[in-house]
Amino acid sequence: MQVAGTEIWLKQQDLHTLGIGAVRGKLPQGEWVKLSDIPGISARYDALNQQLSLSASMTALSRCQYLAWQPRVSQTGTPATNTLLGNLTLGYSLNATHATGYQYASAQTSLASSGWLPGTISSSFNSRVAENPQDTQASTTRLMTAWQFDDSQHQISLVLGDAITSGVTWSRQVRFGGIHLARNFQLAPQLNTSPRAEYSSTAVLPSTVDLYIDGLKQSSQQVVPGQYILATQPTFTGNGQADIVITDINGQRKVVSLDLYGAPQMLAAGLSSGTLDVGWMRQNYSLNSNDYAPYPMLDAGWRYGANNTLTLALHTEQQRTAHNAGVGAYWLPSPWLGVLSAHVAVSHSSAAPGKQWGVGWQWNGQGYAFSASTTLRDNTFADIASASGVVAARRSDAAWASTQLGPLGQLGVGWVRQYATGSNEQYLNASWSKTFARGVNTNITWTRDIAGRDSQINLTLAIPFGFHDQLSAQSTGSSQQWRYRHQADNDQGGWSWDAGQSNGSQKYHYADVGNLNRYGEWHLGINKTQTETSGWLTGEGSLTLLRGHIYPMRQSHQGVALVSSNSIPSVPVYQENRLVGKTDDKGWLLLTELPGYHTSKITIDPLNLPAAVLTPVTERYVSPGTGQVVLVDFDMKEALSVMARLVNTHGDPLPMGSQVRLRGNSTTQSVARDGMIWLENPTLPAELEVTTNQHLCHARLPARPAGQSYLQLGNILCQ
Repeated sequence: MQVAGTEIWLKQQDLHTLGIGAVRGKLPQGEWVKLSDIPGISARYDALNQQLSLSASMTALSRCQYLAWQPRVSQTGTPATNTLLGNLTLGYSLNATHATGYQYASAQTSLASSGWLPGTISSSFNSRVAENPQDTQASTTRLMTAWQFDDSQHQISLVLGDAITSGVTWSRQVRFGGIHLARNFQLAPQLNTSPRAEYSSTAVLPSTVDLYIDGLKQSSQQVVPGQYILATQPTFTGNGQADIVITDINGQRKVVSLDLYGAPQMLAAGLSSGTLDVGWMRQNYSLNSNDYAPYPMLDAGWRYGANNTLTLALHTEQQRTAHNAGVGAYWLPSPWLGVLSAHVAVSHSSAAPGKQWGVGWQWNGQGYAFSASTTLRDNTFADIASASGVVAARRSDAAWASTQLGPLGQLGVGWVRQYATGSNEQYLNASWSKTFARGVNTNITWTRDIAGRDSQINLTLAIPFGFHDQLSAQSTGSSQQWRYRHQADNDQGGWSWDAGQSNGSQKYHYADVGNLNRYGEWHLGINKTQTETSGWLTGEGSLTLLRGHIYPMRQSHQGVALVSSNSIPSVPVYQENRLVGKTDDKGWLLLTELPGYHTSKITIDPLNLPAAVLTPVTERYVSPGTGQVVLVDFDMKEALSVMARLVNTHGDPLPMGSQVRLRGNSTTQSVARDGMIWLENPTLPAELEVTTNQHLCHARLPARPAGQSYLQLGNILCQ
């Protein structure tokens, strides 16, 4: 700051920091700006107290504050850190069935590896054996083989090998082998990509801006005087309301309400996503291992949020016998009107040109939901799925409506119609459901086959007994079934059983007993009909090679965490405050089914551990990717205190104040009176280096006896 008479100058950089704009535009860094040249600025300098007071009007403030929606953090802890472990995992799902004159066995297996190289490589197989008195058939088929790399920072997935096309809502998916490149928002599950409403205002005084969505507080942020923009980001689907509460430093409060609509199929303004699939279409999947179409194919799609009310989409498919391209749009004219969608696509093939078009509408909120859609296509419309012989319906129509009736339950009605070559299917559906006290649930469904002129009423009643048992009864026309089921706790495991019977035209009785544990899940069952009795045995799990050891565990389709308690056994481990197990006798516990790319909280309970066990960290946050294994190390140690008396070759204690350190460690401590030393948690056995006023000597500490936390070694020779 410079002062000359009544004029005051400030550097342009300082003005920018304060959010004050200069009338002459941008000035080079370091140039001085006279405050009297800026309209709306009033300055007063107190030379005695060395204070400068500035008052600025709104026109003089150049900064616009953008307040991004941020979820509240309910707890503070160690940030998410991922230490990836190289692993090789064999997953298996086994099934064996025995009936009179017939035996069948199958095994679906998958082999996956990650952690050693970028990405995950995997391959899956299906093996089966069927035997009857006349013949025995056995076969093994490769299903999918691929290398996948996920970039969670940029939400991009790359697959080399077998994959499934992504396409758009109006296209059909196919299996193929080649390259799959796509924007994958599932890699950032905390990211809400749907359009968000914005609120812009001006704060005269420093204020707090609180955001409430449907009555629940979502964020609280501070603003300085000036303009600000708050971008809401609802976490629901359908119509809702956002309340913005602005409170200034004087306690004055203002509340602003906005109508919102969550539309997952739409993208926020400026956001885009795309997919590119290039390769050869898979044929006779699950029957042949290496049957691919002779001609390459291309499937590409792109979506773009033009603004917060309009999302555009493009799509094309190219193959030797089929070429098509289409455009689509999703429009949100108002939160009270819902989302309108439309698409049109044209194709060209060796047969003739063709076209497809469709429109749709949906709205839901405040306990109501409505949707309607129709899609029409020519007989000559060609896509790459038709090249495999799968014929698409010429016309598809659907309309649905549902409402919450409060204490009377939930009511829904629907109508679907589909025209295909040689068939015309049309159904009406109505359902009512209600949950009574103690979790008793009932459901009534009526279905009318308009084309076949047939109706069916289904009544279901389910009565829970505690958290794991349920008795259910179902009646459909002349058939009645009942079932009693006991489920094992998903975290703790245990035994399960299931029994039931049917008294209709096809009478049967069945019973099943199973066991769920950390190593997998197994079931043994029997079924008896009027003509035969059959039995089955099923099991699923996986074997994982980690750090040179094989660990049996449940089959996991998500992330896996290896918890380490540093060889301390029986340490209780919690996932999101739920007890999921204890470490084994070597101090390890495998946690499966951690949600991929979600941040999961893993904690330990140190209260019941021996007093000698040190737990510097009791909670960790990890976010493993799908198929990845991360290490969760709590740095636990068994405390060890060592007391000894250092003496020289003559048996005299070393001088007080001599410096002692463990060899290889730079930390030193002093020898106490009479040569005494006290060491906390040394690594034993160890060598001590002692520096006295006269010389340097060495002393050796013995190995630690098992189970001891305090050692009094007596005299230790230093020479």
